[in-house]
Amino acid sequence: MTQGIDTPKPGTKEAALVKALTGSGKTVKQLGALMNWQPHTVRAAFTRLRAGGYDVAHIPKTEKPPARFRIAKSEAS
Repeated sequence: MTQGIDTPKPGTKEAALVKALTGSGKTVKQLGALMNWQPHTVRAAFTRLRAGGYDVAHIPKTEKPPARFRIAKSEAS
């Protein structure tokens, strides 16, 4: 029962977040600085993206740096 991804409207904060999460990934702190948001707001935005059909993936830490997140490639795209 998979639904399609709700694509954000261009020019919105949600679209900017999707763009920032595409590629190598960013930490919550980096996203907060980029979006001018508090960390809890970034995490809430992850929840909203997941509800919209995005696979916000946690990139496993290899050492001690902060956790990084990115939008995983979906099978539908």
